[in-house]
Amino acid sequence: MSPKPASALRLEVVPSRDLADQLPRIYEPPGAVSVTCLPHHGPSRTVTASVELAGLGYHVVPHLAARSIASQSELHGLLDRLGEAGITELFLVGGDRRAPAGPYSWSGPLIRDVRDFSSSFSVGIAGYPEGHPALTSHQLRSGLKAKSALAASLTTQMCFSADAIADYVEALHEAGHQLPVWIGVPGPVNTKKLLSMGARLGVGRSLKLARGTGMARALLGWKNFMDFDSKGLIRDIRKRLAHDPLIAGFHVYSFNDLGRLPGLLKGISEFESAPPLPPREAGPLYPSKI
Repeated sequence: MSPKPASALRLEVVPSRDLADQLPRIYEPPGAVSVTCLPHHGPSRTVTASVELAGLGYHVVPHLAARSIASQSELHGLLDRLGEAGITELFLVGGDRRAPAGPYSWSGPLIRDVRDFSSSFSVGIAGYPEGHPALTSHQLRSGLKAKSALAASLTTQMCFSADAIADYVEALHEAGHQLPVWIGVPGPVNTKKLLSMGARLGVGRSLKLARGTGMARALLGWKNFMDFDSKGLIRDIRKRLAHDPLIAGFHVYSFNDLGRLPGLLKGISEFESAPPLPPREAGPLYPSKI
């Protein structure tokens, strides 16, 4: 069986040659680790890294990107490898590949095929507090409705606005969704890399909302992304969402910049052990962003 995560924290990493050597120095098993599936890597590299990390004792959540899977036969082979490693949780997304490599143009059919293959896998899906640069609001709403019936959890895209995240979770409540929600927050990242990713990730609006914060200073020329106070963002999210029964924990986008993670991870652990903060009055709902 896949080990249970040690806390309400999940660290997203990118498959790399030295990941299995470097990660335990910063983040010990049985912590939860989410392994990305990038278009230029392909799903096999994700599965290989996931199996290796599971062997070290981590609770591993591999990403499988629908548009990167060439066939149902390839999917079954990947699932066999993951199952043999004791991995029981997956995160299924459409992916950033421009043209589908096979029969899956979006994550809905992939989720159904995974569930048909084996009921032992629980499935996580993505949520977009600020919308998606390639999808309309209607597509996001209908896609979420179609997928949520087969899913066990939802992870939000990286966002820099506590208000946008809280409004999105409140809108999920309003629409009747009951999936546990992992809140996606940034780890340390080079500012140049952040700017290059912003449009693709759909986080432009929250970057604008970060005016007057450490994030704004980073964008204006500070040396690195640590000038943005992720711990402050987490604190603000807790103010808005304290006691919310949907919240599963924080999903930290690490960008594999592991050397700068300890301070942030320590801060999150301190937030977890502290008494919950009282909730703030809810802001307006934005159901069009679901």
